[in-house]
Amino acid sequence: MRTMPSSRLKPGRRQELLLSCCLRAPPEGTSGCLQGNLGAAGEAGDRAEKRLELECAMETADRKKVLIVDDEEDMIWSLQKNLPNDNLQVAILTASSGNEALAILQKTEVDLIITDIKMPGISGIDLLIAARKACPGIAVIVMTAYPSAESKNEVMENGGLCFIEKPFDINQMRCTIRQALHQGSSFEGKVSGLQLTDIIQVNRLSQASTALRIRADGAEGTLYFSEGSIVHATCGDLEGEEAFYRIINFKGGQIEAFFPPTLPETTIDTPVDVLLLKGTMMADEQEQADRHQADGGTADGTGGGPPGVAGGPAAMDFFAKEYGMDELKQLLTEFTGISGVNTACLVGRDGFLLESIALSGVDTEMIGAIASSGFGASEAMGNQLQKGGMSMTMVEYENGPVMLSPVGSEAFLVIIADKDANLGMIRLKIKKHVREIEEKAGV
Repeated sequence: MRTMPSSRLKPGRRQELLLSCCLRAPPEGTSGCLQGNLGAAGEAGDRAEKRLELECAMETADRKKVLIVDDEEDMIWSLQKNLPNDNLQVAILTASSGNEALAILQKTEVDLIITDIKMPGISGIDLLIAARKACPGIAVIVMTAYPSAESKNEVMENGGLCFIEKPFDINQMRCTIRQALHQGSSFEGKVSGLQLTDIIQVNRLSQASTALRIRADGAEGTLYFSEGSIVHATCGDLEGEEAFYRIINFKGGQIEAFFPPTLPETTIDTPVDVLLLKGTMMADEQEQADRHQADGGTADGTGGGPPGVAGGPAAMDFFAKEYGMDELKQLLTEFTGISGVNTACLVGRDGFLLESIALSGVDTEMIGAIASSGFGASEAMGNQLQKGGMSMTMVEYENGPVMLSPVGSEAFLVIIADKDANLGMIRLKIKKHVREIEEKAGV
């Protein structure tokens, strides 16, 4: 079915087409938020309206509306052309910027947003925050071009968001969209609220340098990001990790993203995943302590926390020791984040697996046992040839290399990669992180 360009339509027919697209104002109480952003959008609103008219004229009343936001026109064109098929009947709306997307959201209800994060003007973060205010029940899929060990080209759910890594398979995207649109309340319940932890994870995956201001219960805190890592936090008189743990446990509140003129001095060097884990565990411990006190216990920390840990520095030492292996796992993701690397293991010299990051289905314990004999043989060969201590060894096979490197005196690192992996990058990562791995593992 061909449609006449909007410029050739009679005024009455143009209005009918707009009405047939179910265009209406945003819910009460949200237009003010969007108006402020739209004021800076310039011509984005006009472009969005023209784009919307043409796209909406092709819709049918029973189709769900999917808004795709990406500053890469080729990506928009490809998804718009290839996504809909017999098994996915959706109306595709597109925007090449966050400003354009906000203009569309002001004019029509959308069932799903698929957005990139790093875009000129309004970023994907700002768009998500504004979209959540305008349409509280909207589903969200985040496209990220930054590989993560967790995703490995698969859909990854993080809190209330769904992430998919570029480049992705079109059938994989269709499946994710169907899940978002057709699972009803079970899916909507997961995406109905955009939490602070969601935005933190988006910043981490997109390697963003930005700041978040959070207000709740009369308190205010700020988180500062540099290339996805949280480097500083403030909350009242608190700074650093102590401020972060206070902020992460705010109940509800408002979130505002902004770009600080300069980044403050670094006070936090703990990986984001470890910060979130510690924050969650500390909140659980506090909840248990409060419950115990309400039941007649004491407030000295003997109720719900770890034995002998009442809070403060002692509690932090406990969590640092208890969850040290999570920091170690984070270090191993430095290797699996390299394209072509599918397994990174820390193995004791006795062949027992200490920690690993691997694709699903990989038997890392077996890898540890097998690699132990190979590591011992390589080390023995160097000793017999009087080559000194081994720093690294690699065995190349038809389908890719296996790299081994000693870690301290009691363990070694095993990296398994595909044949097209960047070996130079792997070597650099080993040299950079081997001492840190040794410290975290205590070997």
